[in-house]
Amino acid sequence: MRLSLEKVIVPVGVALIGLVGALGAAWINVNPNNKPEIKPSTLQCNLNIASKICVANLTVQINSDEPLQVINHQRIPLKTGDNLKVLNLSYCIPSEVSLNKLEAKAYLFKNGVETYKDVLSTPSHFAIHAGVCHKMGNFQTSWKLEPGQHQAMIPIIKYDGSNRIVDKSFYFTLDVGS
Repeated sequence: MRLSLEKVIVPVGVALIGLVGALGAAWINVNPNNKPEIKPSTLQCNLNIASKICVANLTVQINSDEPLQVINHQRIPLKTGDNLKVLNLSYCIPSEVSLNKLEAKAYLFKNGVETYKDVLSTPSHFAIHAGVCHKMGNFQTSWKLEPGQHQAMIPIIKYDGSNRIVDKSFYFTLDVGS
């Protein structure tokens, strides 16, 4: 009795390839260090953080170009003289958060110095329905950019009764060349 290539080796090889594929897929699903980075979509945040309002992203416009979606801690290369306007801000409020008022202001810190001179304000009438995500788009002015590395910060200011809580965790960096 002689083993034939078609009857034994090929089926065993196919079975081994299938086994390796199944084990690899299982390992990827079990190993948390191998999961791909998930970027927030237009209106998504991690709603598992019970006491924190989350800025999912914001949309900016550089000069009159197409709107650009910016995620937290992103770097944006620009040129001197560019105009940057914040078009809208996407934020989510977990169900567990209690608040009676919400505000946001966009600050541009020139050359990394935290001065509150350049401000894009919004009205303080944000939607405050908990357990959902919202979009706010009432930023009125734009920034004309000078050379240097600047940071833009969008603090969320939450009012719970008479308590005022400021979260400065959303920012992005502008690298402005000549």
